[in-house]
Amino acid sequence: MKSNLFAAAFAGALSTLVAFGASARDVKHELGTTTVPDQPQRIVVLEYSFVDALAAVGVAPVGVADDKKRERIISAYTDKIGQDWVSVGTRKTPSLEVIASLGPDLIIADKTRHTAAYDTLSEIAPTVVFDSLGGDYPSAIAQLEAIGAAVGKADEMKSRVEAHKAKMTEISAQFEKAGDYKIQFGVTNAKGLWLHSPVSYNGSLLKGFGFASGMKPTNGAVYESNYVKTSLEQLSAVNPDILILGRYANPSFADGWKGEALYENISAVKNDRVFYVEAHVWSRLRGMVAAEMTANDLQGIMTQVQN
Repeated sequence: MKSNLFAAAFAGALSTLVAFGASARDVKHELGTTTVPDQPQRIVVLEYSFVDALAAVGVAPVGVADDKKRERIISAYTDKIGQDWVSVGTRKTPSLEVIASLGPDLIIADKTRHTAAYDTLSEIAPTVVFDSLGGDYPSAIAQLEAIGAAVGKADEMKSRVEAHKAKMTEISAQFEKAGDYKIQFGVTNAKGLWLHSPVSYNGSLLKGFGFASGMKPTNGAVYESNYVKTSLEQLSAVNPDILILGRYANPSFADGWKGEALYENISAVKNDRVFYVEAHVWSRLRGMVAAEMTANDLQGIMTQVQN
């Protein structure tokens, strides 16, 4: 398979070498330090949060792991990056052949999903790896400095992050009584409910706004510590004052609990504080732009709670 990969990539290899000859920089990331072109022109991204990062500084990727569903790249992104990218397949198992065929000069990959493929990706093009799926909100913002450097937009990214922090601080000031509420976000499909713990991206974002959590920390893999499959009994034990759900199916698995005494006695349910949000934005995107969209939703939720 590798011989096919590099035959497909050969057309892009010369342009990559020319870019390196002009100027290059070292970028530190989760798996080490990688030398990347000073101004990469053909970037492939393998997570939505990296699309978010590129959109924040107006850089258009040539390839995106969009799960073969172009509509998942939301208008807040396409307004900045256009719609000319090529799908390289799913985030979990992107197509190495398609990636190579694009002749990339930079690949941005996820630590949890793509570490096993790192060596192969690095043979296709310089590859930098960041923790998206398993990372929290503070780390998602912190890694933007390195991503900005990698794509040749360090100054632009710095300015955008500063504006983001100012916006989030302004919104946070509206949640003066956040600590009075246990808040919980989760996603539900036709098969189950997964709560996002305080160490997850969204859980840590809510924690950053000052909200309390009823979830106890757990250790383990990402889908044991960050995204926890939860029974009705476990949700009852968490007993949030505010429950925010993203539904990937409607009706969802969690909707089946309505009418059951254990569900109806949960504080959020009892006090009519169950809110529904766009699951894709709140759960999958995990970026700076997405965080601002989440914060805007949260403002609306808290206006209803506090009135």
